[in-house]
Amino acid sequence: MANQKDAASTYQQFAVRGATPTAITGMIYEVAINSLHRAIRAIDEGKIEDRVKATNKFFAAVAELRSSLNFEEGGDIARRLGRVYEVARTEIFAAGIKVNRAKFEKYATLFGELREAWRQVEKDHANAPAAAAMAPIRTITAAPTEPEPAEHSSWSA
Repeated sequence: MANQKDAASTYQQFAVRGATPTAITGMIYEVAINSLHRAIRAIDEGKIEDRVKATNKFFAAVAELRSSLNFEEGGDIARRLGRVYEVARTEIFAAGIKVNRAKFEKYATLFGELREAWRQVEKDHANAPAAAAMAPIRTITAAPTEPEPAEHSSWSA
């Protein structure tokens, strides 16, 4: 089992090293989605500690996604994504306390849709200049601005 984990970790490290910022963003979405699915399984199995661990991993992924936003060049898309991430964090936090499985499912679906949108961005901009393709994200972390309260249900990629 340890050899499988070591091999998977090595593969992931090489995959990240050769990935574009949009591909890395997609990988972070995968972490968020998988964490939500693990939390859902933990809810179904009544495993509180596993649910908390999975939820915390989701929060870490969302924090990474949020910190990678480029509010200057990303404009409205970056601001909307920032709001989506903040609302998701807040609602999943509340869902963890109330053990609201439906909220975990809702955000697993939403983050799946966002992941697919980023995959499309990666495809569409494969041959485009890097600056134009990466406008909504940045590779260095800076203090994000505070999001305005908004409903995420009206957001579209």
